[in-house]
Amino acid sequence: MNATINSATAFNCEVTLVDGSANQGATAHCLANGSDLGRGTMDPYATFSFVTPVVENQRTIMTCDITLGNLHGRFDLFDSNADAQRCALRALDWRIDENGLFVLIDHVFVQRYRWT
Repeated sequence: MNATINSATAFNCEVTLVDGSANQGATAHCLANGSDLGRGTMDPYATFSFVTPVVENQRTIMTCDITLGNLHGRFDLFDSNADAQRCALRALDWRIDENGLFVLIDHVFVQRYRWT
């Protein structure tokens, strides 16, 4: 689902979430600069993707409310000031599991957030 933002979009970044939990489904509701990107539900080991437009000369932040079983948090999954280079291929991958959220960097998932 694409958000509508009233500026020139430089590129779209696809943010993919994978539920890395062995037995719990995950849900995510994401916003980019306040524009609703939609909701996704994932079974264990399934993926769901959100597309966030990156606007020229404007900081783009994609924030998601994520739930895994009884765990819940709000996380910034894309910030154009920090992540634009990682999204140079137009994709950014995250894994969700009981320990937190992990971002894919150089073919390795690195923990970025813990559940609070």
